[in-house]
Amino acid sequence: MSEKENSIDFEKELKHLDEIVEKIEGNVLPLDESIKLYEEGSKIIKKLEGALKEAEKKMAKVVDTDKK
Repeated sequence: MSEKENSIDFEKELKHLDEIVEKIEGNVLPLDESIKLYEEGSKIIKKLEGALKEAEKKMAKVVDTDKK
């Protein structure tokens, strides 16, 4: 897979996560719906963490290259 195929739209995913949090916090939802939203939010968090780690690696390479 290319880098583009692996990339995610960070801002879009973060916005979706915010929407999930608002739904869970703001409403009295049936338990099964709350669990479904929680699971979906957890998956998004993992994706976002992965994207941040990749960005950190790229920045470390840039900083290392600049020092040389």
